[in-house]
Amino acid sequence: MRSRTWILLPTCTVVLLLAYSGAVTSGYFSDVETSTDNVLRVKNAPLFGAADSFLILASSTISNDGSTTVGSVAAPGDIGLYPGTEVTGYVDIVHYGTLHLTDTVADQAQTDLTTAYGDAALRTPSTTLTVLDGLELGPGVYHGETLALTGTLTLTGGENAVWIFQTESTLVTAGSSHVVLSGGARAANVYWVVKSSATLGANSTFKGNIMALASITMNTGATVEGRALAQTAAVTLNGNTITRPA
Repeated sequence: MRSRTWILLPTCTVVLLLAYSGAVTSGYFSDVETSTDNVLRVKNAPLFGAADSFLILASSTISNDGSTTVGSVAAPGDIGLYPGTEVTGYVDIVHYGTLHLTDTVADQAQTDLTTAYGDAALRTPSTTLTVLDGLELGPGVYHGETLALTGTLTLTGGENAVWIFQTESTLVTAGSSHVVLSGGARAANVYWVVKSSATLGANSTFKGNIMALASITMNTGATVEGRALAQTAAVTLNGNTITRPA
């Protein structure tokens, strides 16, 4: 009997751990420091759920003009549209991933995006910002009526540090502007909560996951390490490169 007890206890522990790790799949902030589940991020980070695999997600349309690359062989990423039905210029997209056009996967991704957006938008900000130029910011929750970047924004922190930027209106970056990560910071842990639309300037470099209530527009040559996820409107591409965040 004693030997059976020692066998059963570790087995039960493993089963319970597996059940717990599988229970959190979408919509809420992670309460763990790290996780091997690709849906979970780090502590205090929003969970994308079914939207986790998407680099581009839109509601009304997706349009592309020019040679755009989405994902890579080593780190593919999906493109999704729901409930819209029109993707234009897809033939000019080098896409490493799956196109989900008005299917149940894209539908669920939009549902989970809405929940993640709501969670992130309700986080209590620690600092109010308007212009991001020349700032070096540590991890935290930042808020502004609008957010604009014309130069360079540097985010400094460790690999488990989380940044959440909330704007009541638009996010606009100028041509050739840059978001730079330092100190081990990861683009996967940077979140941009945009209550209107986001516009990225030509030849700008951007880091993080954009969750826009309306539309996202990337001008010619803009590059993103992160995601462009639009809840109610379009994603417009113009010869861009979008890579999965590390």
